[in-house]
Amino acid sequence: MGFAVLTALFIALSCGDNPTGSPEPESDFEVFLPDSNTVWHLWQIEAPVEYDLQPIAESYWIWVEVLKSDSTVIPIARLRNTGSISIPDQIPTVCWMGDDFRIRLYTAEGDTGLSAEFSIQGYEIGYFAEIPAGSFQMGSDSTEWFHQPDESPVHTVTFSSPFEMMTTEVPQRIWVNVMGFNPSEFLGDSLPVEYVNWNDCQDFIKGLSAIDPDYDYRLPTEAEWEYAARAGTETCFYWGDDNTPEVVGQYGWYNPNSGNSTHVIGSLEPNQWGLYDMLGNVFEWCQDVDHDDYTGAPSDGSAWISGGNQGSRIVRGGSWSNNAQFLRCASRSSLNEETRSISCGLRLIREEE
Repeated sequence: MGFAVLTALFIALSCGDNPTGSPEPESDFEVFLPDSNTVWHLWQIEAPVEYDLQPIAESYWIWVEVLKSDSTVIPIARLRNTGSISIPDQIPTVCWMGDDFRIRLYTAEGDTGLSAEFSIQGYEIGYFAEIPAGSFQMGSDSTEWFHQPDESPVHTVTFSSPFEMMTTEVPQRIWVNVMGFNPSEFLGDSLPVEYVNWNDCQDFIKGLSAIDPDYDYRLPTEAEWEYAARAGTETCFYWGDDNTPEVVGQYGWYNPNSGNSTHVIGSLEPNQWGLYDMLGNVFEWCQDVDHDDYTGAPSDGSAWISGGNQGSRIVRGGSWSNNAQFLRCASRSSLNEETRSISCGLRLIREEE
């Protein structure tokens, strides 16, 4: 049912003597990072750092921080003083893209040691599944439970080539690594980013594509989204037509089970093509302009951006705040491009450059 590809965050260390020319902070002892060829990967549990406390009295505990431009402090750990330490893997997940980072160690007596500057040049993208080429019937007819007029007419859409879709909604940690800030109302590294409008998503995609030149990223078209959500099924939901809380709650976060909040991505059952949270958790922005129905819609799966309600874009999948009828694969909603909602996030399509 397709395959998954992981692109991992890495830290590329550039250890020099104050390469930016900023004033050198005072330091009571030396801290040594690995050389400039070292790469720290996200999946590594620890990364080594050495320090020399010989000039000062021995201290039993060492506190560890990361500094951004010698001002913003990111606490990391408290460790035993052994002459070398292993930095926990929190560094990749709490830092954001940029330059002028330092590791700072200090003792209970107030002695301080600072590393050379380094930069975080990597990023975490996540997993992508290959969605196979094929055809499907897009939309719903009047026989479907809670059918709406804008879901008609049912029409055939054909994808002549496979495409890659992110298996989860974009989590906050990825957004922060690219953008440097977190707009979300419900905070958590592994929660889906929300409170982003369509134009915010375009800025994120531009930034991500710029730092990963091997790929182009974009929002899915509405047809791609529904085709991937259905995963070869023709029922209301990708698990069938059962709309009871006992069944829906196995696959989607929605009003009856969400507790009025988003939830960790990928924590419920995926669809048949390995995609999580396609229905529920947060609405997902699509490329397409909103249209009142499917009359004249493309049949090749491309984005429908001409005509329609210009300035309004399609969002799909329902959210934590909705009831089951909004989680149907055919259900359509739209928002103004400038609207930010705590119920709306995004998922990515990836294409080779």
